[in-house]
Amino acid sequence: MPNLLKQCRKRHGWSQEQAIVRFEKIGHALKIDIPSRASLRTLVSMYENNRREVPEPYRRVFCELYRASESDLGLVSKSPMTVAPLPVLPQALPGAPSPEVITYLSNVLAEHTRADTLLGPLYLAPAVQAQLPLIDRLVQSTRGADRRQMLEVAAQFAEFCGWLYQDSGDPDCAMIWTNRALDYAQELADPQAVAYILMRKSNIATEAGHPGQGLGLANAALNAAQDLTPRLRAVSLRQLANAHALLGEPREFESAIDQAIQYATEGLAQLATDKARYCTPSYVQMEAGMSWVLLGNPNAALPVFERSLTQWPEATQTRDKGLCLARLATAAAAQGEVERAVQAGSEALTIAQRTGSARIRTQLEALRDHLTPVAKLPLVQDLTKRLAQLTRHAA
Repeated sequence: MPNLLKQCRKRHGWSQEQAIVRFEKIGHALKIDIPSRASLRTLVSMYENNRREVPEPYRRVFCELYRASESDLGLVSKSPMTVAPLPVLPQALPGAPSPEVITYLSNVLAEHTRADTLLGPLYLAPAVQAQLPLIDRLVQSTRGADRRQMLEVAAQFAEFCGWLYQDSGDPDCAMIWTNRALDYAQELADPQAVAYILMRKSNIATEAGHPGQGLGLANAALNAAQDLTPRLRAVSLRQLANAHALLGEPREFESAIDQAIQYATEGLAQLATDKARYCTPSYVQMEAGMSWVLLGNPNAALPVFERSLTQWPEATQTRDKGLCLARLATAAAAQGEVERAVQAGSEALTIAQRTGSARIRTQLEALRDHLTPVAKLPLVQDLTKRLAQLTRHAA
């Protein structure tokens, strides 16, 4: 489909960079959170190439920038996304679950989680979501001492379903199920669980292009409990740093990421269990790497990604390895290392095809934008062609 945003910019005779400078000034005048210049370049390119829908606050900026209506710019809201149809269950509530039923559900979730690291979200999301209506019914029918265990399982299932939708590229459904998980956690009155789920909501918001909302939710996660475990504090600080980077605030980013590494290091000796076992110092550093690219310092990111890949488990976390490769490729492209970028990007694309991870695909689209100046090179053309096929298939 022709993109009216791009057409309107060209009618004004502006380069994309000239439009971005004006966009920033208008956004600040309207008191709208605007990400860093590097992030904004990526977002505007996505908006102009129909790869991401423009969020409502930015529509106001575009309308002011081009002196046009949302309809003139092709920004009329799409129909709201809805959760896939849920199975129809009998009206009567089931009996209260026995301890064996709760154990069964916990075991099923553990297997789903293991499958996600190997296969990605596409085939798992419908299966996990289909179990949630029954789980909610079981919550309604459970009383007494077993209710807490049932609520814990329900919160974990709903949060995991939200993660699967996020990784599938559907932030609306991701937020629906993560909000459901937060409802269960609040009834549990478990500050650690509440903090973790608020952190997850922050992550969904920032990936959907709402860094201001993500910043507020990360702060809420840090304030949700006075005694967070070191790992939970680290993963929340990592998300806080991510939001600051997207907002173009390097000083605040560096402060948050330094604290996150400190707490993640403390977490190596942590005895208490929590949901953030994955939040090691190397994980925090890898997550910070992409923020360095957004802040215009890809040189700081490259060794972080390379070190992560040398330490990667061979047969597990395939999808996360693909994301790391895509980030490495983007950092290399930003440094002008084209051959290195294409090699890592090709490996990441293969994993994206196998897992269906929208997060890898989005990162590869950012890589494509960085490779635009050398788009006519044969090795770049081949990668671009394969990525276009992947994007069409996903659509």
